[in-house]
Amino acid sequence: MARRAALISSLLLATSCDAISLRRPAVLDTPDLTAYDPTDVLCTLKKEIQPWCKNWVACIKTGASPAGDAAAVRSAWKPADCKEVCGKWPAMAGPEGGNKSFLLMIGQGAKDCEASCANFQTSLTGCVAKILFEPGQVAAMGAPKKGVPPAPAPPAQCTGNATSCVPDLPIQYQSCMVKNHPSKCKNLRAAVEDCKDCPALKNENAVSQYAAFVGGCMDQLNAYWQATHSSAGGYAIPGAKGCTVH
Repeated sequence: MARRAALISSLLLATSCDAISLRRPAVLDTPDLTAYDPTDVLCTLKKEIQPWCKNWVACIKTGASPAGDAAAVRSAWKPADCKEVCGKWPAMAGPEGGNKSFLLMIGQGAKDCEASCANFQTSLTGCVAKILFEPGQVAAMGAPKKGVPPAPAPPAQCTGNATSCVPDLPIQYQSCMVKNHPSKCKNLRAAVEDCKDCPALKNENAVSQYAAFVGGCMDQLNAYWQATHSSAGGYAIPGAKGCTVH
């Protein structure tokens, strides 16, 4: 009996050890390898996250998952039909508000209103879908890497509305030299010298593909927010039925 009890104890111990060995190891949280935070990218204004935008992005991200494409973003957003926006159909959704600049931007009052409205909605859903669900493609456009400090600001002469430091400045200078006496090209030569350290002339893409893409998407989203602001009064347009900005 004692031998049998010892054998049973050994079997139980072995079974216990096998059970322990078969347990799945603790799953570590997958590290966030995204090159950027989509909310930061779309919603930062003057170094602050806009609450309305943060809520809208969260709503879109939840509603458009798991498909994660432009069609899913549109489905989560549910913007008003362009026939409603352009006044051809009665507005089925209550207005969030509106403003004249947005209506003019999409062609309100013009023959191509519906086409312009549709283009706007397609553009916004497309860029939002890419920023939220295709971070690899967006990062490949030149997104700044996490933890890497931004590049120092360019010299003052490189920026501003009146700057002459544009990418084709050397071409302008060369063209001037070909067509004119060098004395007539002094200003362009001086400008080339002054601008030599500017990103535009160093071919560093001061406005990179990433900055242009993200900036354009932000502009569209903020234009939509302005258009649907309740204070706009008489320029109201039908609001979205899904994720709203107000």
